[in-house]
Amino acid sequence: MFGGRYAVTLRMSEGAHHERWRASDHTLDREVVLVCFPAGSRVAPGALDAARRAAGIEDPRLVRVLDVGSDHGIGFIVEEPLTGAIPMTQLLRSGGLPPEEVRRLTGEAASALEKASHRGLHHLALTPWAILRMPDGGVKVRGVATEAALTEADIVSDKRASRVDAIGLVRITYAGLTARWPARALDRAGLGPAIGLEPAPTVIGGFAAPSEIVAGVPNDLDMICRLTLNNDRGPISPGDLALQIAPWPPEPPVSDGASGIRLPPARDDQRSTQVLPAVAGQPRDPRSTADSGRVQVGPDGRPVGPGPTPGAAGATTAAAAGAAAGAAAGAAAGIGSRVGSFARAAADRAAARAAERRSANDDFPGEDIHLTEALDEAPPTPLEPPVPVFGHGVEERPSGTQSRIALAIVGVLVLIALVIGINNVAKIGTHDGTVAGQVASAKPSRTTTTQQSSPSTTTQAPTTTAETPAPTTLAIVGGTGFDPQDDNTEADQLVKLVYDGDPSTGWRSRWYGSPTYNRRKDGVGVILDLSAPTAIKQVQLVLPAAQDVIVYAANAGSLDGAQRIGSVTDAQGTVTINADQPTQPATKLIVWVTKPAPAEAPNHYRAQINEVTVR
Repeated sequence: MFGGRYAVTLRMSEGAHHERWRASDHTLDREVVLVCFPAGSRVAPGALDAARRAAGIEDPRLVRVLDVGSDHGIGFIVEEPLTGAIPMTQLLRSGGLPPEEVRRLTGEAASALEKASHRGLHHLALTPWAILRMPDGGVKVRGVATEAALTEADIVSDKRASRVDAIGLVRITYAGLTARWPARALDRAGLGPAIGLEPAPTVIGGFAAPSEIVAGVPNDLDMICRLTLNNDRGPISPGDLALQIAPWPPEPPVSDGASGIRLPPARDDQRSTQVLPAVAGQPRDPRSTADSGRVQVGPDGRPVGPGPTPGAAGATTAAAAGAAAGAAAGAAAGIGSRVGSFARAAADRAAARAAERRSANDDFPGEDIHLTEALDEAPPTPLEPPVPVFGHGVEERPSGTQSRIALAIVGVLVLIALVIGINNVAKIGTHDGTVAGQVASAKPSRTTTTQQSSPSTTTQAPTTTAETPAPTTLAIVGGTGFDPQDDNTEADQLVKLVYDGDPSTGWRSRWYGSPTYNRRKDGVGVILDLSAPTAIKQVQLVLPAAQDVIVYAANAGSLDGAQRIGSVTDAQGTVTINADQPTQPATKLIVWVTKPAPAEAPNHYRAQINEVTVR
């Protein structure tokens, strides 16, 4: 009995520093789950603190922490029981899941972890064991913050922790598609055998892409797995991943028809083996989930059974040696059935492609005939004579009549040219005096006019020089992404590309599932810092795709109090927006994209700005 109310009944799993027990809450008469660990261990303070902070998160997709405490030298965390929940490790026992179910499980988990990250909480130890599917199809994530403390995960910044969780979710996506775990030997996330999955095959450059292992993998999931696991790119946070893979179906498929390589069936002797009591100093199996009963198989495929209460003495050394020998024998027996499964899958795909080619040949409606037979059967066909270059009846030399007509025409032309030439020669020098007089009289006239009009010219000078000068281009000295209805950041690292002078590069927002930003926000954009307070008269944008854009002048990073300069609808290419009315001097320019541009893939939208020029 712990805390005067929790009575443990069945050990469900055990880890390096903790054990998970099914228990009964005598105060509220309900089933709960206790995570127990020595109160004096080095992980206890961090685990208890993480559990208290996790208890403050209200999200139905996160396993609730009901109570935290310590008693009899044992620290404990009380969680909701999750009756009937199936961890993803058990779902993958017979192979990969349908791609849309993988998308749904990952998307729901990513959305829940993104909400937890807003409270400064992260998982940092994601495996398929942490993702559970409820009987009604709902998705739960367990171990937020607490699992990292219990496994002594490295302490990192919030930004790095979000990236670690995003990578963990991509690994889960890979495992869901292929039933293989993409983790290297030195990775803290663990090896495939440690969570009940074979390690993912490797090729030159990293892990084999999911599409190289199974068929029917969507392009976006395949690309995300390759970029994240092999190129150190991909989503930077769980929320970023959720936006990239959205939308997903709200409910699981009717059948979990496995799409990946089927794993070998469990041996009968393995299914009937009970969990041995913990042995002091011996490493333990990471995790599993169990239902009640004497001898059962947990939801992650590990057999469980009743064990000693927390803190009880372990088995003898001889029993530990026998257990280790039995486990080694079972592992050796299972290896033979799994060797070469990747090669067998490649051979199956090659055979399927050959069958498709044979089927296409069988459906050909024409006659199958050899080339030589076709040439032998073709009768000789005489060719028509070539068409002559010149038409028939055209004489090689012109006739006498034609020659005389041509000579007459030439003679007339020569005569006309001669008459014109003689006339022009006769007029040479006839008007020299008059022209000179006109030139001489014109010079004083110009001088007089200039002298007489000089006073008026001086008076009218302001009128002749009052042309409106072209607006001066203002310098942009910095900028950030603008997302006031979410986390107030939006691809900040790309904002500098909108004022680098290169219209072929630009800023891109994260992906959204609809042109209304998933009905969560009115728009996103960028805030640009000007070199000095200026009354903005004109803004020129280079938009690579059709979008709705509003431009504001402001003195703070907010739309409150901002001056609207103008807007465009479904605009693309180089767009000029002139101020609707005079604006007050401002230090910032806000480019607000209210309708993002669609991508080639369905249900993918994002805001895009290549260049901004302010005048």
